[in-house]
Amino acid sequence: MDNITSQPAQLRLAIAPGVSSSQLSALLALQRAEEPEVSIAFSEVAGDELLDGLREGRYDVGMSLQGASDPALETQSLWIEHMAVAMPLRFPLLDQASLTITDLQNYPIFRWRDEACSSLDRRLLSLQAADQQNLQYVTSFEMMALWVSAGYGVGVSAQSRIKHAHGWGVSMRPLDDGSHEIVTHLHRPQGQANPVSERFERRALHVAQAQGA
Repeated sequence: MDNITSQPAQLRLAIAPGVSSSQLSALLALQRAEEPEVSIAFSEVAGDELLDGLREGRYDVGMSLQGASDPALETQSLWIEHMAVAMPLRFPLLDQASLTITDLQNYPIFRWRDEACSSLDRRLLSLQAADQQNLQYVTSFEMMALWVSAGYGVGVSAQSRIKHAHGWGVSMRPLDDGSHEIVTHLHRPQGQANPVSERFERRALHVAQAQGA
């Protein structure tokens, strides 16, 4: 039997920027509902620091958009987010049901660097080779939405984030010219999971499966 009552249980959870907030919120709500006696020590750290912290024993579980092939870590793929285009509510491309990356070539494009999608970013860099100034990186999704809603260009981000930003004056159109996705991964030290971490991992997989259902 798990030794939960003898001492306060804690989960040291590290999360990298860019992890989808809607699924993460559902996971944390499920964790709190099913195991309210477990406290969560939360850290927001960059991907490389997160992996180093897991190897060094500073965190029990980490979540990031970065895959890992390190034999010292066990990595599970969780939920997938499809990338889409964020546009102002009044914009020439709004009459199209979906867009290609080529459709964006005449507009400034804003990208949140932490929400890295290698296939998408390669295409955008190739598209902008003649004029690198058209591709601009911002420090947060909120900053990207601010520039887009003000009419300074378009943004490319996860569909769910753009949908939630509709009230800020941002509209969404899907991308239909390739599989441009970001995947949230769960990481933990190989062979060192405590019962609290294992139950958290099972809940994360449950949330991921519910999304795919």
